[in-house]
Amino acid sequence: MDPQLQVALIIFILLGFLIWGKWRYDGVTLTALAIMVLLGLVPAKEAFLGFGHPAVITVALVLLISKALEKSGFINMIGDTLRRNISGEFQFLVLLMLVAGFLSSFMNNIGAMAMLLPITIGIAQKMEWNPSKFLMPLAFASILGGMNTKIGTPPNIIISEFREDYVNKSFEFFDFAFAGFPVSFVGILFIAFVGWRLVKLREGGSAQRPLLDIQDYLVEMTISEESDLVGRRIHELTTKLGSDNVLMGVVSDKGTIRKPHHRETFEALQILVLKISPDDVAGAQTEFGLIIDPELEDPTQQGELGEIEAMITPRSRLIGRKYNYFKRMARGVLSLLGLWRQGTKLRRRLAREIFKAGDVLLLSTRDSDERAAEKLELLGLMPLWQRELDVMRDTSKVWQALLIFAIALISVIFFNINIIVAFLLCVLAYAARRLLTGDGMYRHIEWPVVVMLGAMIPIGGALTSSGLTLTSANFITTYLSEVNIAWVLVVILVFTMFISDLINNAATAVIMAPVSVQVANQMGQPIEPFLMAVAVGAVCFSFPNRPSMQYASNGTGNYSLRIIGNSVSFGILIVCISIPVIMNTWF
Repeated sequence: MDPQLQVALIIFILLGFLIWGKWRYDGVTLTALAIMVLLGLVPAKEAFLGFGHPAVITVALVLLISKALEKSGFINMIGDTLRRNISGEFQFLVLLMLVAGFLSSFMNNIGAMAMLLPITIGIAQKMEWNPSKFLMPLAFASILGGMNTKIGTPPNIIISEFREDYVNKSFEFFDFAFAGFPVSFVGILFIAFVGWRLVKLREGGSAQRPLLDIQDYLVEMTISEESDLVGRRIHELTTKLGSDNVLMGVVSDKGTIRKPHHRETFEALQILVLKISPDDVAGAQTEFGLIIDPELEDPTQQGELGEIEAMITPRSRLIGRKYNYFKRMARGVLSLLGLWRQGTKLRRRLAREIFKAGDVLLLSTRDSDERAAEKLELLGLMPLWQRELDVMRDTSKVWQALLIFAIALISVIFFNINIIVAFLLCVLAYAARRLLTGDGMYRHIEWPVVVMLGAMIPIGGALTSSGLTLTSANFITTYLSEVNIAWVLVVILVFTMFISDLINNAATAVIMAPVSVQVANQMGQPIEPFLMAVAVGAVCFSFPNRPSMQYASNGTGNYSLRIIGNSVSFGILIVCISIPVIMNTWF
């Protein structure tokens, strides 16, 4: 088979698995790389050179810097500043988006979102506002802010390195701001004055709870041998539970959840699945003689039981894993009581359910707040009720952290110091000041992202070496050779945006950057505007399918599907703004 066809087939299969999303994207990408090596499409000695690529190293260092800033007390300082300067919902919305856009310009945008989310929820609780009004705008702003700098988002880092490969000069630190700043500025204004008013929230919420639709969890309870329910019929329990709590099913012998017949009688040690409010769990145990499934709760712990509601963040190590992994990592400190997932009817037992970003876990703990907070951080969980884990952070080092990072940025921007060297020294300085620990540095790196990038770079090289990028460029230029160059940029930007809605945006940049360069060469144009079109398309969106947006909408925001239409409108706005700016700046 022709090498181009082989590469194209592998890429399409890879994209299919990434879109499917059932298997981990790092494992899927590594498998594709291994197949290419076996077929001779990627030389074996070059298979793992991607892990030493400057883009991969820079992404890892930016993640560490973001975590150090978070641990320094920077979050508390931002929260205090926002609290002192708000008087109304609109003012808070604008300030929040400006802060999110600024932070994500200099750190990972999902990290910026995760940092600001608890602050947003806490302030909304205190002011008795509906938190969902702010979460999707926060996600939009955190994505848009990443467009402004070279390090704001992984695609920008990758695009910059591609330029260096072709013209021996990478983009400068603020080169992306020529297109990024107008787009992010107008985008934030659009959301502040128009977009957030179009967002439709589902009914049934309350400003008193931090996350509006998280009222009932799926909780597994076992009927004790002494329970009064033994021998009684199902409808007797459903009547006593009331309208707020529901018996969803019973666990069958096969471990699946089945709907019981209303005349069926209860048996001792039968496992029930209840949709129940956290406030009613203890009452149900006492009144009906139910016990938390011992497979989920550790019965050996002693002491007063406290409950925590915590969300699985996009950076959580629980994503794609089951309860056994949670139990291994959290045993002795946290126990799983229940699970809440937006818009999904769970048909498997909690112990068999695969965790997803945006899931909210009902946890119990008998340990101190500090130990529980450490476990939550280790697992990538964010507590929703701030009063439950009121762990004060040391804010004395926040200015040291900012100063160290500022020195690194200044050395890169004004003294042309290599960005990897500058950021590595920054991370080492953080370690010296104990803002990062030896074990913590490895724990805070998003290894799935790093592994995926390291594997995608040689795959992207195979696109070029096989001639597939040249063939793709010839196909594009054949049909667009007679049109204005601006329309060619529109096609590249929109196509990149479409792919990035389906798969990881860094992977999109690796695939589209060489294609755009070949198109530029075929048309006799400079490569910079074409790479910028890819950068904008990889970061922006036409559907709310990015991790941070899923985090806000599917997890906490309680939004209806109407947000999709607003995202499409927003994508059109981005194209209308960015193309003229790119044309005026880079031609």
